[in-house]
Amino acid sequence: MTTDKIRCPYCERSFGLDEVENAELWQERAELAAALGPAWKLANEYVDCFRANHGTRMALKKHVRILREVAKLWQQGRFAFDGKKYRVREGHVIQALHDVCNADKVAFQNHNYLKRVLLKHAERLSEEGLTANEEEQREIKRRTEAAKGREQAEKEMTLKDWRKREGLESLGDLFK
Repeated sequence: MTTDKIRCPYCERSFGLDEVENAELWQERAELAAALGPAWKLANEYVDCFRANHGTRMALKKHVRILREVAKLWQQGRFAFDGKKYRVREGHVIQALHDVCNADKVAFQNHNYLKRVLLKHAERLSEEGLTANEEEQREIKRRTEAAKGREQAEKEMTLKDWRKREGLESLGDLFK
């Protein structure tokens, strides 16, 4: 705990730098609560899983850091696990948080337990960030556009190209 003091120029009250830092952390915590919306209560309960034991205290910095990571998962709907990328919907994140909180485990070191629970609802992503279904749809669209391009090219074929394709020297060869 630092002993540096700051004096307010308006009220002349002295306060420590730690109080300023704590105020900023509480403000960020409030902003994370707003960002998490319906998942806030479960996310806040999930943070308790990172305590060393039931009933022990946790530093506000660590609490906010974990909430930041959960908020990132909530907002992006993406996570990486075992070198693979996955996408998950908000409803599944809420369900996974609920399941983890009900497991009543403590002393988590990372989010891997939550990610394992999320895997049953997650869609695997490619390097480009697409699911297998989205990649298939993209390939179908590409093939359809290529076929349309070939049809258009055939429609725009010149008489000379047509004769060459049909193996005709002249139009008179048609009547032979």
